[in-house]
Amino acid sequence: MLTIKELNSKVSGIRKSAKSLRDNIQIVLTHAAGHAYEHGDVTIFTKLYDATSGVNRKRMVKYIHDNCFAKLQKDGTFKVNKTARKDATFDSGDDVVAYLNTVNAWYVGEETASQILKDLDINQLAVILAKKISDAEEKGQTVTDKDPQATAQIFDMLAERSRRAA
Repeated sequence: MLTIKELNSKVSGIRKSAKSLRDNIQIVLTHAAGHAYEHGDVTIFTKLYDATSGVNRKRMVKYIHDNCFAKLQKDGTFKVNKTARKDATFDSGDDVVAYLNTVNAWYVGEETASQILKDLDINQLAVILAKKISDAEEKGQTVTDKDPQATAQIFDMLAERSRRAA
C-alpha cells in the first residue's frame, strides 16, 4: 500500500497532468475549429473524441457544437455544421482561433459536487419507489393505485426518458 506521502505525490502529479490534458484539448479544439471553418474538415474532432475516454466528453461535445462548426453523430464521428459555418463572419480560420482564445475553455464551469449529487437518476427513483411499496406491503399496509391507466402512462414516460438518458 502506498504511504500518504506517496499518495499526495500521486495526486499532485494527477493535478498537473489533468491541467495539461485540459489545456491540450482546448488547443486542439480551437485550432480544429479554425480548420473546420476554413476548410470544412472536422475529422480531428472524431480523433479527439476517440482519444478522450475518461474525459468529460459531454462538456467537450457541447463546446464543439457551440463553437467549432461540427456536430457529433450517433456513430461517434463528427460532421461539419454547414449552417453554423455559413452563418459565421470570420475572415479566416486564424480569426476563429483568436476568438476562441477569448472565450471560456470547454472545461470552465464544471459541475460542483453538490450539482453532481443533485442529478436526477431515474433508476434510483424507481428503486426507492419499489422499496417503499415493498416496505408498506411487509407492514401490512394496503398499496393502492386509484388510476392504473395514468400510472402506466407515467411509467411509459419514465421508460422513454430513461432510454434517452442512457
